[in-house]
Amino acid sequence: MKRYFILTICIAGMMLFSGCKNHGINKFKRQMKPLAEEYLANDKITDYDSLQIECIDTLSELSYAKLCSELLGNMENAYEMQLQQAYQTNDERAEYLEMYVGEVTRTLEDFEDLMNSGDLKKDGVLLYMVTGSYVNAKKQKEDFMFLVNPDKKTLHMLDPFGDNLLYKDEAEE
Repeated sequence: MKRYFILTICIAGMMLFSGCKNHGINKFKRQMKPLAEEYLANDKITDYDSLQIECIDTLSELSYAKLCSELLGNMENAYEMQLQQAYQTNDERAEYLEMYVGEVTRTLEDFEDLMNSGDLKKDGVLLYMVTGSYVNAKKQKEDFMFLVNPDKKTLHMLDPFGDNLLYKDEAEE
């Protein structure tokens, strides 16, 4: 009988603990919902039926650098393709595309140097990355992702060229 009672208390405690954990996660997701609405409004998306926050991850300095590098790598590939097409068609925009490719390449190299330096923190919260979805007016599910500052109250617009969070400390010195 005593063994059954202890087992029951342990199971109830585990259920209570897991319930509290889910409650905290659900509260955090509810806290992100107004920011998701703000993010969608900034993208001129206002006509949707439902909105769901699916996942909230933390970004450390290193994961932020990896995210920016992936974004820059995709941009570099896209501009390279446009540049090749401009060369083939003698498009006057080739000169501008060359400058874009150069800027993206330099910025990508900066991020790669930072990642290879070992100076970036692998843990801690630099930003929160929130993923979710909404159902549009055509009843189609659309995914989205946005970043939130550690204050959990303001959006962060990813701009690896201008507002690079990894250089904030250097700029303040």
